Amino acid sequence: MNIRPFEIALIGVFAVAAIIGLIFLSNYTAKNSETDKIYGESVVIWGTLDKKVMDDFLFELTQTNKSLSVVDYVQVDSRSFDNKFVNAIADGVAPDLIIMPHTNLVSLQSKLQPISFDSLPERTFKDTYIDGASIFLRSDGVYGIPFAADPLVMYWNKDIFSSGGLASPPKTWEALVSQTVKALVRKNDNLEITQSALAFGEYVNVAHAKEVLAMLFMQSGSSLVEERDATYSVTLNRETGNALSSGDAVLTFYTQFAMPNKDLYTWNRSKRLDRTEFLGGSLALYFGLGSERKSLVRENANLNFDMAPVPQGSEATILRDYATFYAFSIPRSSRNIEGAYGVANYLASPANVSVLVDVYNFAPAHRSLYGGAISDPYKSILYQSALVSRGWLDPSPNESGQIFRAMVEEVTSGRSRLKSVIMDGVQQLENLFR
Repeated sequence: MNIRPFEIALIGVFAVAAIIGLIFLSNYTAKNSETDKIYGESVVIWGTLDKKVMDDFLFELTQTNKSLSVVDYVQVDSRSFDNKFVNAIADGVAPDLIIMPHTNLVSLQSKLQPISFDSLPERTFKDTYIDGASIFLRSDGVYGIPFAADPLVMYWNKDIFSSGGLASPPKTWEALVSQTVKALVRKNDNLEITQSALAFGEYVNVAHAKEVLAMLFMQSGSSLVEERDATYSVTLNRETGNALSSGDAVLTFYTQFAMPNKDLYTWNRSKRLDRTEFLGGSLALYFGLGSERKSLVRENANLNFDMAPVPQGSEATILRDYATFYAFSIPRSSRNIEGAYGVANYLASPANVSVLVDVYNFAPAHRSLYGGAISDPYKSILYQSALVSRGWLDPSPNESGQIFRAMVEEVTSGRSRLKSVIMDGVQQLENLFR
């Protein structure tokens, strides 16, 4: 078959076009590949938050930002997080980012890479995040990009309150003492408590006893622990002039609700966990974290309850609550510090945080997400509580918890004098920093 010169030329044109197309496609793919990996080859995040929720969140973000395809989230049990993290560092397989509650800041600080004030100035940090998030702001840099707060709130059983002749939960501790407890406690013929007003006074069967005590200390004016030049001092026993003016007053107030010889007796160690009692309809007030609301609904859809801020002193001019603050922190041993920092900033941006906090039932740490009208009645309580919340520099969550428990039980048992209980607690906490 004879091929005419015109056909030969046409074939040549197509061949050249094909080669040019392949070169262009190769360059285009390479450029896309480079763009998709602006965070490096891999960014592994460890945290204790629910994996499915985080995976769904990351998947949605990846639809519009392909660069996040290199990000992988691993959920670790909160009870073993510290040990697994330290072992991973020793084995050379540490994650690139961790989602860290502020409660782990002191115990893990030496393992974390501080963000220098050149990269994130102190003024910028304070202008960007709510006051409580400043717990991640240390003297040598920033130990995490904050994104959320989970404040302590007061859940109240509306049926118990209305049956007791009360239309609303107490806004002050004075109202709780003078009205709520007396109206809502129920006892049988043997003087056994069948319905409790609140679960204060004990430790082992109060799910958030440590958080409640921290909240009370903060309302008394104490920051619990102060740090200056890497030196820590415990301030539980500092006189402040507030209604709960010292550690002694806080312990006296908290424990009186579990003492049979007190008029406010409403709780004892024979009771089930307070959360269980609340779900069962025999506890009027449950002090829990804001993130628990949806799980309470799931566990008892028939329970008629609502959420309110924790009470304050009637003459308090500065409101205080306790919250767990969360941040994206970078381990020193990360193999991709630059990529981890980029991912942390992206995930903690206001637009992304507003989605993340909703799915976890948190309040945001970013100031720009406050100030507007909030139509959701539960979100408004969370946001209000987060703004006045603080955390504290906990030296070791498990060990400090045992110290708090011992202080409570020393008072309720009458084994020790109140002053010595506080002094011993302060000394033991200070020892944990050494």
